[in-house]
Amino acid sequence: MRARIALLLAGLTGLCPAGCSAPPCPEPPRPPTPPVPSPAATVDPLAAITIPARPDWMDKYAGSTPGEVRFFHVTRLMETYDLSRAAAVELQNHYRDATRADPDGDRQTQFDAALARVRKGEYESPRRLGRLKAAPFIVVLDLDETLYDQYYEADCADVTYDAGEKTKRIKLTPGWEAAIDRLVTLGGAVVIFSANLDDTNYRNFDHIQKEGVPLHAHESLSGFLTNSHLVLQHKDEGEPILRPSKDLRILDETLKRVILVDDNPLRVVQRRNLRVFKKFDADTYCRTDDVAVKKAYDEALRVVVDEVEEAAAYAEAEGVDFVIAYAPYTQMGRIAMGQLVGQGMPETDARAMLRRRPELIDDDF
Repeated sequence: MRARIALLLAGLTGLCPAGCSAPPCPEPPRPPTPPVPSPAATVDPLAAITIPARPDWMDKYAGSTPGEVRFFHVTRLMETYDLSRAAAVELQNHYRDATRADPDGDRQTQFDAALARVRKGEYESPRRLGRLKAAPFIVVLDLDETLYDQYYEADCADVTYDAGEKTKRIKLTPGWEAAIDRLVTLGGAVVIFSANLDDTNYRNFDHIQKEGVPLHAHESLSGFLTNSHLVLQHKDEGEPILRPSKDLRILDETLKRVILVDDNPLRVVQRRNLRVFKKFDADTYCRTDDVAVKKAYDEALRVVVDEVEEAAAYAEAEGVDFVIAYAPYTQMGRIAMGQLVGQGMPETDARAMLRRRPELIDDDF
């Protein structure tokens, strides 16, 4: 009996009694050895001014954009390096350009070079800062499916060129050049802001020219912004921006003089400043034999400029900000207009009411 008790205790304690012929007790498991960091696993020197990367499942373009697609914490850039918002976002653009040119380069060195460029006032495309500051209004025009459409029938193209593996075909939206000219004549500043990649846009504009000058460099434009100027926003800066978006504060920090004409509301931060544009579909435009549909496309940009002209005249006459005068034509303004007109108020009266009481227009959905 004593021997059996000794064996039982040995099993519970992991110890074998003297003279016991039981097999050796197993050694207790050793704690796991922590992995040795590889030389590449170094601390990110730019982490404090960077918004953490989004997981791949959130980004449909993950892995398809060359270079390092880093989104900087714009407010921290502004505060840390005493930069304007425009300069901070341009720094992000310069940094990405550097990582595309040298994917294995030192990130801190590339950042420092980008910072030096913006401190010298260098912008990738001409940025007419004086005109942007002085203009009574700024109209930002989207590119894809607003000013042109790509990839469609060859027999309807305005621009065709060899893009390597395929032929690029572009149909320009009817009236695009006249619209830009009229906006400038009215005293406004015109900026193009595309969510497409830098290289794609610049290659296209090598073939889309105005008076023999590539469009992005033409005097009529006060700026040209691309994919690398899209921003995210951390929650400690305000409402989080979760999808790379166009922030109009780059051009007017007050948001009192600037509107965006764009077919895609999903990439817009300030919806009260957005004039939604019906997508220009080149296939439909080229194939339709419906006169009304054709005319609607032909007149779409002219209608926008008519709105801008009317709003600019009202703003000057009444001494109000341009954005207040233009508000009834915006995405959120049209919702408020629909409510008033739907209750029987004449459209002109509804527009006047919203200009007198802009608080009736919601800031967002």
